[in-house]
Amino acid sequence: MTEPVTTHVLILGDAGGFGEALARRLRQLGAEATMEAGASDSLATSRLTEPVWTALAILTHDDALALRLTLLAAQLRPDLPLWVSVFDRTIVHQLHEIAPSVNVVGTADLVARELADECERLGARPDTAPRTGVRIVDDALRLMVGTGAALLLTLAVQTVTSIVALHQTLVNAVYFSTRSLATVADSPGASAAPTWFKLTSTLTTVISVVMVAIFTAALVRRLSRPRLSTLLGPRRVPWRRHVLLVGFGQIGFRLAQALQARGIPVVALERRDDAPCVRLARRAGIPVAIGRGDDREILELLGLRRCAVVAAVTSDDLANVSIGLAADDLRPGVPLVLRLGDGDVAAETESLLHLGRICDAHALIARTLADELIAAAGHPDPAGRDVREPSASDASA
Repeated sequence: MTEPVTTHVLILGDAGGFGEALARRLRQLGAEATMEAGASDSLATSRLTEPVWTALAILTHDDALALRLTLLAAQLRPDLPLWVSVFDRTIVHQLHEIAPSVNVVGTADLVARELADECERLGARPDTAPRTGVRIVDDALRLMVGTGAALLLTLAVQTVTSIVALHQTLVNAVYFSTRSLATVADSPGASAAPTWFKLTSTLTTVISVVMVAIFTAALVRRLSRPRLSTLLGPRRVPWRRHVLLVGFGQIGFRLAQALQARGIPVVALERRDDAPCVRLARRAGIPVAIGRGDDREILELLGLRRCAVVAAVTSDDLANVSIGLAADDLRPGVPLVLRLGDGDVAAETESLLHLGRICDAHALIARTLADELIAAAGHPDPAGRDVREPSASDASA
């Protein structure tokens, strides 16, 4: 007869997140699990000193909190097997210095791989063809390009009128037209030119003054804030067959990296320009736009009608569903991948709305980590299989 499972796991972390999903999964497997959300140092100390625990899991989106709780656990219970979720890979080495036997759980990496697989199943493919077309999503850059084009058009009009009215050569017409539009000097013989030329020249000069002022303001705005996308280079926004990724938190950032590693073009949309992962986008070569994911205008601007897949991966389940509904309304049947964490929302969305592919992030993490914890205790799973095989989660960091 199989002995009853005697695993007792203490879970410290964020309320309503992966920790609670893990606790439910462990109880389903017959283990004992206690979740303490937002535990203070005194409460964590009190809990850790209880001798009943056979394992500890620290699951939080805050790497600083994860590091602090790991320090506390290493001091109070160095004998306790420890699993810690970490986003910043540079902290992994520090954790191993503190607790050499710590098991690092890359929750964002694990979910991102699952989401990237779903994107590929829905048709996202590596970009092997030469990249054509220009998609400009930054408002300041769009204004600069628009006013720059208007200035060139104005110069062309002034040049042509100078050639016709003043009988200048092309080179002279371009030279004196540029000086005239810059209000440096008028073209020679302009005072004796026909009335229509004087009126046209006056109009083009006024237009150029206005366009230069707008261009300068747009340039200052562009230079005074982070440049999240470019016209050329790795952060150029794809024109077509890309993954439109909405939500650039920890999972969104790792998903963008996973897609890039597979050669799949991607553009991200984040609501807040001060989001922690936005500052990492430039070094990672990921184009990012700022705006609401359910804003139809910005979805159109980011190429919803030409993209391969839309991936809604914000931390808010209902926001992801809203984004999916907006995308499907603009482009019926658009391939969708939704990250959901509340099991009820995931089930209802899949059964009632039939809205794309659903990735239940919490359930995925809970299954993977629960198997590791049970295996570490040396117990068979409920189906009678041995679960000692290593998991991929500790390699994900």
